[in-house]
Amino acid sequence: MYYCTICGNEIDEMRRIYAIATRLQLPKIVIHLSSHHNDTIMNPSENAQISPESPFQSHLKTNYIPTDPEISQIRAHLLPHEAELARLDTLIQDLCAQRDRMKDYVDSHKALISHPRRLPQEILEEILNACLPTAHNAVMSSTEPPLLLGRICSRWRSIAFALPRLWSSLHVHLGYACLYEERVAAIDEWLNRASPSPLSISIRGSDAYGLGFYDEAVVDILTQHSSYWSTLCFYKPSKSALRSLAAEDAPALSDVEIHFRDDFEEDPERPFLGSRFLLGQKQCHISVVTVNPPFFVPTTRFTWSHITDLSFARADSSDSYAAEEGYFDMATAHRLIEGCPRLKSLRVPISVGVAEPEIEPLKLSFLEVLSIRNDSTTSEVFHNFIDNLVMPQLTRFHLVNTPRYLYSNPVELSVFERLTGRSPLISEIELELPSCSSTVDVLCGLRHLAHISKLSIVLWTPDNHGFITDYDEDELFAVIAAGSPSNPVPALRDFSLETRFIVEETWSQFLRGHIDHRTSLSRVRFGLWVDSADEIPAVDLAEFVEAGLVVSVDYEVDEDLFRATPWGGIDRRDQ
Repeated sequence: MYYCTICGNEIDEMRRIYAIATRLQLPKIVIHLSSHHNDTIMNPSENAQISPESPFQSHLKTNYIPTDPEISQIRAHLLPHEAELARLDTLIQDLCAQRDRMKDYVDSHKALISHPRRLPQEILEEILNACLPTAHNAVMSSTEPPLLLGRICSRWRSIAFALPRLWSSLHVHLGYACLYEERVAAIDEWLNRASPSPLSISIRGSDAYGLGFYDEAVVDILTQHSSYWSTLCFYKPSKSALRSLAAEDAPALSDVEIHFRDDFEEDPERPFLGSRFLLGQKQCHISVVTVNPPFFVPTTRFTWSHITDLSFARADSSDSYAAEEGYFDMATAHRLIEGCPRLKSLRVPISVGVAEPEIEPLKLSFLEVLSIRNDSTTSEVFHNFIDNLVMPQLTRFHLVNTPRYLYSNPVELSVFERLTGRSPLISEIELELPSCSSTVDVLCGLRHLAHISKLSIVLWTPDNHGFITDYDEDELFAVIAAGSPSNPVPALRDFSLETRFIVEETWSQFLRGHIDHRTSLSRVRFGLWVDSADEIPAVDLAEFVEAGLVVSVDYEVDEDLFRATPWGGIDRRDQ
């Protein structure tokens, strides 16, 4: 065994000598200090010998101020500890470097036998497809699928870029895409990858004109692929964009929705609904959202046999005068229906106007779905509209009674009795009404329909700011309760109710009644709106699920959601 004896009285010098001795791995070091220091013998390789009880243990973590001799003693005491700390830091760094090298070695070999590497390409393609958004079209962002899927590895990138279905949907925000030429080129590359898959395209325009030169450039690129369009949603298109659309052929188009700008002006000589863009469709659902829907109906006789599914919706307008317009009167509605003889579904907002004496009831031989937004101030308009339609194939009826005239637009029961007499095949009823009492009245008028299997009810507040239960919910549930002699929907299988809030015991008793009576009810959904997430209670549905019911209770916070965003796409879930 070798020893090294060092004598000195300079603390810094001793620290340096001690560090050298430590690197030489001497088994024992004897340090002889000056008269006011004690001799210290240390073994650098044993922590127990360099970590003795501190002579200043009682002063640690206090406000004690040491004297000058004590300061020198503390410095001397820390010499071996500091050296050992430096040695351990060096050792840790070396071990970390070794660990990193070993981990990289192991991970590289494990990657060769990983499950994703051995996945068949068909399964991997299905996984990639499942990553795509479902509530809106895909967006051009490297942090979102499908572009994100190309950043995993080279194999995934090659598969993703060669898979047309991944690129079959696209949302374009013109305000973003038009800024740089490379973004315009990226749209063309995206659509080329999608060919020949059917395309779902959504475009976000602007209320203001003059987005620049590349506005037309982007639309031109999109129209070059119009032969593959399956669905198209264009939000606030410019005049030039509409001209480009009107001249295109889109034979595969099945769903088109246009949100027109407030200042859009229809050309009577070249109506949009009769344009070449839509004339080539054999069956296409056309949705028009505008401040003045009747403006799209020609004032002269016309025939649009290409239109089978047509939806008109009023857009909100800041113009107070325009807010009072935009509804179909009887004459305009009659002219529209007469000009579209092959209609299978129709959605229209109606308001002012009465039936003209010379107008005879129209027979819509193909109509299966009718949706009416009733904004009239009296029941006469709604009654006249229904009474002038004969719809033998109607299976789904949707009524929205707007709350703007809550107390002045009653709906008489007789009109529904006449409706059921002329449309005996109705099996689905959707009602959006301001109160439970008005809903009950409407339901009682439908008791002659023996085929109603699906019933959806939405209860609005009078101020149109959300949903409400007006303390008559017990009456509503009593009417459609199992075993009720006045139940107008005894064959009900699917029931949905959206309102502000319902006491759990109320809807629980309703469900238990149907379970006990073994009715045909099999699917129930309650959509309940609350002011904040703190109001959402815990709900146990096990009892009903075990009995064979498919039950869902969805609580949503009552807040306004921005529907059209640059990167989130145009949300179309409830349109």
